[in-house]
Amino acid sequence: MTSDSEIAKIALECLDYTLLDEEATDEDVKAFIHRANTYPPAAVCVLPIHVRLVRSLLDEGILLASAAGLFPDPDGDINLRTEDVKFALSEGADEIDVVLDFNAMMEGREGDVRASLNALIEAAGDAPVKVILETSCLDYTEMVDACKIALDSGASFLKSSTGRRGGCTPLVAQVLAESAGEKIGIKLSGGIRTIEDVRIHIEAIEEDWPIGMCTPNRFRIGASSLLDSIIEHL
Repeated sequence: MTSDSEIAKIALECLDYTLLDEEATDEDVKAFIHRANTYPPAAVCVLPIHVRLVRSLLDEGILLASAAGLFPDPDGDINLRTEDVKFALSEGADEIDVVLDFNAMMEGREGDVRASLNALIEAAGDAPVKVILETSCLDYTEMVDACKIALDSGASFLKSSTGRRGGCTPLVAQVLAESAGEKIGIKLSGGIRTIEDVRIHIEAIEEDWPIGMCTPNRFRIGASSLLDSIIEHL
């Protein structure tokens, strides 16, 4: 059995340490980045408005992801969404997280889902894109179909949730792992707050995603409050 300290080490190495508060002050952002620099995760994930400040403070070796495309909006004006992605990149983001149009997915408008997602990924250029499926809003079939659309569109990671409308579950983790296979990565986010939460999700996917595949280029955990539990168990 994998020890808590080993799980904590994996969790930190694969963590997208997250601050997605529009009202966060510069001091809030500085404190957040100080913590990230002290306990280096795979990446930090922030809103486009904070990317420039974060870029100026973040230590080398930590990636800077931005939840862009008018996050957490799934279906705003596509021109505004693509401009937001381009803005985040121009400010210094390395990676982009965008929300798939899950409203259109639930309404059976897969063509609209594909069109908007293709535009967002094209706007990101060569930057890796994590596609947020908002799985808590989808049934099983919709979730599987959404994974396929994200794969077809050129996503770099399948991501479970924004954290605003529910979170990840072991079943969701299994679907993402099965869908991604050896082609792209997965990011589990929403409600993962403790090392035990991490363990439950890693064990849920181990048949399709052995623990040896839990490396930053293939596996991420998105969380704002998990770091405390990680530090406790390192």
